[in-house]
Amino acid sequence: MELEEPTPYEQGWLNILDELRDSPAVDVMHEAREDIDLTAEDSAFDDLAEWEGIEIGAELRSAYIRFAQLGSQWRTNDPYPYLTGEFRLTPLPLAVHEDAPEFTSALYSDEQRELATGFRVIDASPFTGTGSFVALRLQSGVENPEVWFSDHRTNTLWPLDLDYRAYLDALRLTKGVFDWQHLFTEAPLDHEEFSGTKESLQVMLDVLPELFPDHDYTGLRARLRERT
Repeated sequence: MELEEPTPYEQGWLNILDELRDSPAVDVMHEAREDIDLTAEDSAFDDLAEWEGIEIGAELRSAYIRFAQLGSQWRTNDPYPYLTGEFRLTPLPLAVHEDAPEFTSALYSDEQRELATGFRVIDASPFTGTGSFVALRLQSGVENPEVWFSDHRTNTLWPLDLDYRAYLDALRLTKGVFDWQHLFTEAPLDHEEFSGTKESLQVMLDVLPELFPDHDYTGLRARLRERT
């Protein structure tokens, strides 16, 4: 059977995997590069609107990928500073029909648990098993859902200053470096608690532009300066 051809947007994501795989400075430990899932279609958004009264805006519909899974777990090789990352994307039309993630830890408040009932995971780190993930928050009357980062280290839910499309754009640049999302949260990066995160983000923005010079990291560098 002939396989479905990727769209130009989807091919761009395959190119991200190729960049990691082809870089002599990077060791890819796991990769998820599955075929396009033809059930990941616009009709899923229509079903969501009909069954749950939640409309997803047209702009988001143009940004999603249809691969059953797409992701990578990787780390840098010597002599480069140690940097590691992971992402695993779930197609948006499939993610919106998944159950909300469970928060079994007693460290989460009832308010946080209630907030998370609208979460649908779009990005996770299953190979490493850190427990951190990124989710859309589905709400009736909100066509462009909020994006939230669940940070396993602090058992904290952080809203991101990014929408879904902007999240994917930033992920293509960071390639899933752990904790890159804190560039777009209100985490106090200048506090001792986040000193390791701040250092990791600085290493990311020193190393990735050297490894992947075809990408523009100017905006992320400015963001780190603003945050620290």
